[in-house]
Amino acid sequence: MLKVPKFSPKIGMGSVCFLNYDLGFGGTEKVIVSLANYFSSLGRKVTILTLSERNDFAEFIRPEIEIVCLNINKIKYMPHKLIHFVISNKFDNFISNVWPLTSLSFVVRLFSPKTRLILIEHCNLSEQFQSKSKLFKFVQKISIFFFYKFAHLIIGVSKGVKKDLEVKGVHKDKIKVIHNPVISNPLQEIDKSNLVIKSWMTSKNKKLIAVGEFKAQKNFTNLVDAIYFAKFSLDMDLDLLILGDGDEKADIAKKIINMGLDKNIFLAGWIDDPLPYFDLADLFVLPSNYEGFGVVIVEAMSRGLNIVSTNCKSGPSEILLDGALGTLCEVNNHKALANAILHGLSNPINSDKLIKRSEDFSEKKIGKLYEDILL
Repeated sequence: MLKVPKFSPKIGMGSVCFLNYDLGFGGTEKVIVSLANYFSSLGRKVTILTLSERNDFAEFIRPEIEIVCLNINKIKYMPHKLIHFVISNKFDNFISNVWPLTSLSFVVRLFSPKTRLILIEHCNLSEQFQSKSKLFKFVQKISIFFFYKFAHLIIGVSKGVKKDLEVKGVHKDKIKVIHNPVISNPLQEIDKSNLVIKSWMTSKNKKLIAVGEFKAQKNFTNLVDAIYFAKFSLDMDLDLLILGDGDEKADIAKKIINMGLDKNIFLAGWIDDPLPYFDLADLFVLPSNYEGFGVVIVEAMSRGLNIVSTNCKSGPSEILLDGALGTLCEVNNHKALANAILHGLSNPINSDKLIKRSEDFSEKKIGKLYEDILL
């Protein structure tokens, strides 16, 4: 359980409001909660504004942080409600997360001109919406080019995200790269009652771990194929634990059974805090097609765990210093991923180096970078 420091207000620190779809478990939401707690601990008045009521982080949020829900089921209704909200509250700083919420937040500048508007883009939009129509991409680019001009500053969570925004017409001088912060201390204990987790824990094989939502972006299908290739072509004895839920989980589970890997790949569902499980693993694997940053990589590194990741856009190569602190491989290539796993297990990197690198993304260091740009 997260220990919440006593609230001690300070005079002269501007209020902060974060905007996001909801507070469901995810990387963006985890970053928002981390920053909100950090600002609140300094004495700032903090509000988290969401479109829907889902809040999976309730027990991790400081009690003095206000959570407000606009109860919107269609984004077209957001501008009207947002206008009313900002006029009524007059925040010093408004931090909008994730396109198209970022574009629609231009109304904050129009109806609360003294508010400092900051937009955070958490993903490589070109990769995220690669399969969309040309018309969709055109509308997105126009919305970013025009409405992002209303912001005082745009934050890209990696150099790759910054570059992608520049391609979409945002001036490079208006974009600042600030990586995502991580919590390096475990907040919860291992769920030893979970039989799936227990089976993985007691295995004598090399233990791999992966974390994320079961969706196309995370490409767990390729990871399953890589484990199959590693077992039957590379003669490796591996057991993989995947922490997460999502729409593709049932299909992945069927694939695991059909490939005869049900004794080697374990799906444990979503775990609030993966850090204690990293301590039991030999290797962390990220098989994503794309990321914005890849905060879970830093979380694993903070426990001294070696990393294998696809060299996807954007984030992993920045975190791992172009492969100096982890093994990078081709995206969506199960043989390359299997060989990267073999290389990562055979050539471990000193844990102290990994932990030291993770400290570059601490709440305190990243929080200070945000403090420097807020009113």
